[in-house]
Amino acid sequence: MVTDKQANQSRIKNILLFPRWEWKVVNLEKRSLREVFVSYALPLILAGAASQFVGSFLYVRNEMDIDAYRFSLPLIHAGYFIFVQVLTLMLTTVFVFGLAGKFLSQKDYSKSGKLVIYSFTPVYLLFILANLHASLGIIMIPGIYSVFLFWTGLPVLLHTETRKLPAFVFIIVISVLGILFISSRVLALLTTIIFPGVV
Repeated sequence: MVTDKQANQSRIKNILLFPRWEWKVVNLEKRSLREVFVSYALPLILAGAASQFVGSFLYVRNEMDIDAYRFSLPLIHAGYFIFVQVLTLMLTTVFVFGLAGKFLSQKDYSKSGKLVIYSFTPVYLLFILANLHASLGIIMIPGIYSVFLFWTGLPVLLHTETRKLPAFVFIIVISVLGILFISSRVLALLTTIIFPGVV
């Protein structure tokens, strides 16, 4: 019997290496969006959060060495990471579903969510390393592959016409970047307020 871990490993490998084929497999699956989120997206997000905790903990310990911040700051950073990633998934899914009709695509909330979750796979994997230290942010550059995955998944899951792909993808990418930029500013503000002297 195939476990969730084995299934996820197979899905990660196939969506990264053979996306056009794997999207067809995803399209035929009967798994609910909730199942996909809980068994696939959440473990990857939690792995990134654990990395965020370790990175923040080492920063406090090595750079600041303030006992009061040693665990509270890393916990808040890790918790905020989880919150932002879940919120980004939800908002992006809503955007894709809401815009589908305008781009002559099928309006299916479940498939929109699966498209977003699996497209984010490279980003979630890279976060596991990038979250260890601020200087590792450059590691996120290959995350642009997520755009390609989203591009190849749209015609399969939502039946988007080829001529509509560029505009649809562009709007979603801008939306996601906007969400991430605003969330990073909010985190910086909260950190400054709660932990003076950290940033």
